[in-house]
Amino acid sequence: ASLDFTLNRETPTDAGSRNVCGVLICKELIKLSDSSTSDTDQASSGFAIGSIASLSVFKRVSSGSKNDTHGQRKELIASVTSQVRLVRSVANGRKIDGLLEPERATLRIELVKQDDCQAEFVCHVRGLDTLSREVMRSASLIQQLDQNRNQVYDRSLMPAMSLQLLTSLQQLITQSASELEKKFEDKIGHLEETIGQLLKYLEDRSISFERRLDDKLSSFENRIEDKIDNNNNLNKLIQLDSKVSSELEQFRTEAKADILGSLDTMRQRYEREQKEALKNVSESFDRTLNDTAGLLSSMGSELDLLKTYGQMNLVILRNESEAIREMLTSRVVSAPCLRNDTTTKTENIPNPIPFFRRVACERGMNGGVNGKYPEYIITTQFTIQREILCDTQTDGGGWTVIQRRIKGDVSFFRDWESYKNGFGKPDSGGDFWLGNEAVHILTYMKPHELRVEIRHEGRDYFAQYKTFNLGSEANKYRIRLGDVSGSIDDGSGNTGLSYSNGMYFSTFDRENESYKALKCAMTYKAGWWFKTCYRSLLNAPLTDGKNGWHNGKKWMKATLTAMKIRPL
Repeated sequence: ASLDFTLNRETPTDAGSRNVCGVLICKELIKLSDSSTSDTDQASSGFAIGSIASLSVFKRVSSGSKNDTHGQRKELIASVTSQVRLVRSVANGRKIDGLLEPERATLRIELVKQDDCQAEFVCHVRGLDTLSREVMRSASLIQQLDQNRNQVYDRSLMPAMSLQLLTSLQQLITQSASELEKKFEDKIGHLEETIGQLLKYLEDRSISFERRLDDKLSSFENRIEDKIDNNNNLNKLIQLDSKVSSELEQFRTEAKADILGSLDTMRQRYEREQKEALKNVSESFDRTLNDTAGLLSSMGSELDLLKTYGQMNLVILRNESEAIREMLTSRVVSAPCLRNDTTTKTENIPNPIPFFRRVACERGMNGGVNGKYPEYIITTQFTIQREILCDTQTDGGGWTVIQRRIKGDVSFFRDWESYKNGFGKPDSGGDFWLGNEAVHILTYMKPHELRVEIRHEGRDYFAQYKTFNLGSEANKYRIRLGDVSGSIDDGSGNTGLSYSNGMYFSTFDRENESYKALKCAMTYKAGWWFKTCYRSLLNAPLTDGKNGWHNGKKWMKATLTAMKIRPL
C-alpha cells in the first residue's frame, strides 16, 4: 500500500469556495512478479496480496499527554470494501472519493481543516495472499507545514525496508493468530464430538438398562398373573404392581436426568457405583464362605447322626440276635407260636389297633403261609425309635402313615416345634401328625415313595408319587416329589400337591411361602408346604371346608385324608 499527501496553498478565486489545505491519497495496486523485482520486493513477496478485501484510512487521535504514545486511538476516515466498492461524500471538512476494483483500490480525501493537514494518518489494506491466507498491510504518514514547501516525514523515521519488515511482522502475527484460532476451533470441535459420542453411549446404556428392567417387570407380572387365584391377593398384587411401576417411572426420570447431567457428576457416580459393586462382591463372597461353612457344619452333624444311627442299629441287631438265641434255646421257633405269644402280650392293652413289637413295616409283609396281619397295626420303627401306624394291605402293604384326618379331634393349627416333633397318637384311632423331623430321618436314610388318600363325596381317591423326600430343619423341611399317578392328579405337575413341589414348610410362626405377605399358614390355620397359597391342603380344620385337592378341573373337598410313605 502507498500513501501520498500534497498541500494546495492557492486560495480559490470563486466566491464561496473552500480553502483546501491538502489532498490525502491512499492506494494499492496488485503487481505481477517478474525478474526485475527488487531485493526489497523479493523479501516481502511471500506476503504479496493476491486479492484486495478492503482499503481503509484512519486518523490517529491523541487521548492524553503528548509523551503518551500508548494512549492514542484510531478514527476511521473512509474505507472501501468488497460490499461497498464506491464511496463519494462530503462531510466534516472532508471530500472523499473511493473505488475498489479487482486489481486496484484508491481512496482520495481533500482536507480543509488545518488540524487534519497536520495530523498523522494510517492506511490499511486487507486481503488474501497467493496461499489464501489472510494478510494485512499498513503505512502511516504525518504532514508538517513549512514556509517554502511541504515536508513529509515518517513518524517512526524508519527507512522503507524497516517499514516493510514491520509490515511482514504484522502479517506473520495475523497469520499465526489465524492458524491458532483454526487449531483451537478444531480442538473444540473434536472435544464436542467426543462429548457427543459419550452422551450417546450413556444414553444407549440407559435405554438398554430400562429395557432390561421392563423385561424383568414383564416377567414378574406374568408369573404373578399365572399364580394368583384369590381376589384379595390379586388386589394386593395390583397395588404392588402400581407401586413398582410408579417407583420405576420415578427411577427412569431420575436416571435420565443424571445421565444427561455433567460429565464430572457422571464420573463421580461411576466411581461410587464401582466401589459399591466391589463391596457387594466382597459381601457376597463372605456370605458364600459363611454358607459353605454352614454346609460343612451341617454335613458334620448329619455324619454324626449317621454314626448314631449305625450304633443304634448295631444295638438293635445285637438285641435281635439275643432274642433269637433265647428262642432257639427255649426251642420256641415256630412263627405261629411267636404270633400267639405277641397276641397274648397285647391282649391286655386297651387299644383298638393291634400292636406288634418286632414287625418291620415293609412291602409284601402280609404274604406267606403264616397268615396275614390286620389291615392296620402298631409297631416300633427302630430308626426313629417311635411307634408308628402301619398299613399292611394297600398296594402290597408296608406303608407308614405320617398324617391322618378322620375325626377332627386334634387341632392342626400349631407352631413350628409341634409340627417338627409331631402331635396326636397313631394308636388312638384318631387324627395325628408323625412329625417333620421323623419323616426327614426316614426319607434321608432310604429312598421312599408317597401315597396321598382323600375321601370326596363318599368316594375314595389317591395320588401316588414315585419318589418323596423331606429336607432337614435347616432346609425348612423342603418337600421333593417325583412323578405322580393315581385317580386324583392329572400328572401335569401343577395341580394337587405337585404344585407345592420344592416348597418349604410353613407354620403361623414361620411363614416360608413364596409371597410371605399372604400369610397363608395364619389365614388357613394350618401347617403346609404353601406356595401362593395352595392347590392341595390336608391340615386345615375339617369344619372350614378348606381341606381338599384341586385336580386341574375342580376343587375336591375332603372329609377324610391320609399320607403314607414306603421304602423303595
